[in-house]
Formats: sequence, C-alpha cells, structure tokens
Amino acid sequence: MGANTENKVSKGKLRVLIVEDSKIEAKFTANLLKKNGYEVTSQRVETREDMKHQLDEYEWDIVISDYQMPEFDGMQALQLFQAYDLDIPFILVSGKIGEESAVDLMKMGAQDYIMKGNTARLLPAIESHLKDAANRREKTQLESKLRESEAQYRGFFENAAIGIFRCDANSNLLDVNNFLASALGFESRQDCISVRETLVPEVYDHQTHQAATVDLADQAEQGGRFEALFHRQDGTVMEAIINVWAIEDENSDSVYLEGTIEDVTEQREMERKLREMEQLHESLIDLTSNL
Repeated sequence: MGANTENKVSKGKLRVLIVEDSKIEAKFTANLLKKNGYEVTSQRVETREDMKHQLDEYEWDIVISDYQMPEFDGMQALQLFQAYDLDIPFILVSGKIGEESAVDLMKMGAQDYIMKGNTARLLPAIESHLKDAANRREKTQLESKLRESEAQYRGFFENAAIGIFRCDANSNLLDVNNFLASALGFESRQDCISVRETLVPEVYDHQTHQAATVDLADQAEQGGRFEALFHRQDGTVMEAIINVWAIEDENSDSVYLEGTIEDVTEQREMERKLREMEQLHESLIDLTSNL
C-alpha cells in the first residue's frame, strides 16, 4: 500500500537569507517554507562579514534574522540591511525581545518581529510581507513606465511639426505646443495660453459671407476632422485642418479635448490661384474660339 502524498500548489521560488547562529533553527525555517509550497534557496550567516558578502554577491527575496546572537545581533543586521536600500522584507525572530526594543526595530524599518516557536504566526507574516513587497515593486514599475510614457509624449508634444492642443470641455486652453503657439503668432506656449485663453475656430459660409464659431466638443462627437479658420495674434487668418477627440479622466469624471491643428493657409492659397488660372485659361479658350 503506497504512502499518502499531499498535493501542494507551488508558491514559486524563494531566496531566503537567514541571519542565525543556530544551524538547527535556520534549517527549521527553510523546511517550514518548503513544506508550505516554496522552492527555497537559503543561506545562513552569523557575522557581519558573511551577511555583507551575501548581500553584495546575491539577490534575496527576504531576510529573516535572529535578534540575539553572540557576535552579531539583529539590530546590527538591520542596520547593515538598510545600507543596501533593498525593497524586500526584513523579519526578526527572537526568543527574548522586549516590547521597547521591538518598537525601536519596527521604527528602524523591520517589517515584523516573531517570537521563536510561534510557527503559526511566522508563515502568515512571511507571506503577507512578501506580497506587500511584490505589490510595492509592481507599483514602482508602473510608476516608472508612466513617467517614461509621459516623457515620450511630452517629447513628441513639444517637438512635433504640427500644432497640438489640449482644452477642457468648454474649449478653455490648457496646453499648446510651441509649433501651434508660433502658428498663431505667439512667441511662447505660455503667452498663447494666457492671452488667447480659449480655442474657438470659425467656419466661413461663402453664401452668407459670414463666419460662425465651431464647438470643439460637438466636432469631437461628430468624427473630429474638419476645416476651419483661426485669427492669428496680428489679425491675419490661418486656414487649418483640425482633428479633435474627447478624453475622459476616470479619476475626476472630467472630459478633455485634445487634437492637432495643421496650418494649410499656403496650400489653400495655391489651390485658389490654380483655380483662378484654370478659369482664366478656359476664358481665353472661349474667347479665341469665337474669333
């Protein structure tokens, strides 16, 4: 009859640095973690030199330290650990530790302290602090990626050879890039935002010979691409192709409008001159055909 076996779900690899003068206690800690599903790689140290060597040469997921040792105590181990600025748990285990000392160690940066022999408390504490450390690392990575993404966007925003803007839902200017500020006749982005305040394009009706303002929010809902006019700071007219879209801020439920503005004034002027030349050419043909 075969022996009974337990099917344990693997909790993954775990590299444990154990600061402990007792080989038996260190082995007990490693075995406890193995029995509870971890693939443990552990190393025991009991001097400052050994601990420093292990921290210098290897990566660890957690440090579990005895508090009272003949040559190297938990306070010294914690101070050495902190010099490395590692975002991993440091847990103290002790048979004798006063409440005042325990509070001081927690203030210094120890994540937890456990009384020796309290295995019911040790494993949940280790798992909880490992989870917290993993969450902190994930948050740090996300924040780093966000900063990188924002930097890339800002680099594109500031150096793009097309006008880019950001407004609130009422077309109040929040940001423009240097290209758009220059196209509108301003020396800087700041001047453009402070002087112009709103971004209100106009559409000219050739039948009525009147210009009507355009609501950017409405255009964003209708597809976002249209042609319109802007008055530059010196009073001249800029003809432009505008792309606008709406962005919802999940944190504040606010709606922002972002988009691009392409100055096509010269292009449209050339198109008009070309049509005039074609019309003149057709008129000359009609005139000569009647001679």
